[in-house]
Amino acid sequence: MFKHIAVGLDGSPHAAAAEELALAFASHFGAVVHGVHVIDATFLEGAFITDISGAMGFEPFVNLQPQVLSTLEDLAATVRERFDERCRATGAKGVFHLERAAVVQGMLASARMADLLVVGQRGVSSRLHEDSLGRVAGALLRRSPIPVLVCPENPVLPKKPLLAYDGSPKSIRALHVAAELCRSLALPLLVMTVDEDAARGRVRLDEAAGYLTPFRIEAELRREPGEAVEQVLLGQLEPGDLDLLCLGAHGHRRVVELVLGSTTEYLARRSPVPLLCTTRE
Repeated sequence: MFKHIAVGLDGSPHAAAAEELALAFASHFGAVVHGVHVIDATFLEGAFITDISGAMGFEPFVNLQPQVLSTLEDLAATVRERFDERCRATGAKGVFHLERAAVVQGMLASARMADLLVVGQRGVSSRLHEDSLGRVAGALLRRSPIPVLVCPENPVLPKKPLLAYDGSPKSIRALHVAAELCRSLALPLLVMTVDEDAARGRVRLDEAAGYLTPFRIEAELRREPGEAVEQVLLGQLEPGDLDLLCLGAHGHRRVVELVLGSTTEYLARRSPVPLLCTTRE
């Protein structure tokens, strides 16, 4: 299914968790793992260095830019060494990519030939913003042309995925990706729609059941009442038997999401299990 898996590496614990899960998927799919580290070009821009220098009370560019670059390159070397070591230990074929760009652009450039992009739920500044989704992860959920897998710490290879289905084009795409994943790994799939209207929910589930028939996977279809979709889904994850949440990046209420913050990003920020998100049709 996934033959080229890109994973973002920044030296943080969440990135290490993403790396482990990417390698686990690679072993099952016989995939190549593309480790991507980006030296953030914004740290080396003149305006940034000037601002920092002025704030610290000394002349700009007095050995500061070379020192910053040297530190970033040392980090890149450490990240690459760990990635190569983990690939050797797991027997995975790995390719390391070093980009010098704005982080999101660099990630997307290195992942352009991949089937899946794996990132940590939070980045290197997670200690300062423990309740926020990493800036890069959030941007990739909005911009990536391929599915994005967002990992919390200590993820496991899925055994019982949950798919959130609302009948929207992106949830149909998510249904396809989840079905392929479950067929490839011989997993059962729980398909859930959240709707106060029982009849409408049944129509959606019947639609999903018909779509899944050719995949020949074990599927459970369930409607849960509620209006706060994200809260209902999080409640389903709390008991701990479900270990992957699959959904489309945005559902029907796209205008509402633009104003209030998307359900996708809310779940990516709080989900205790990896979130597999299909971002475009």
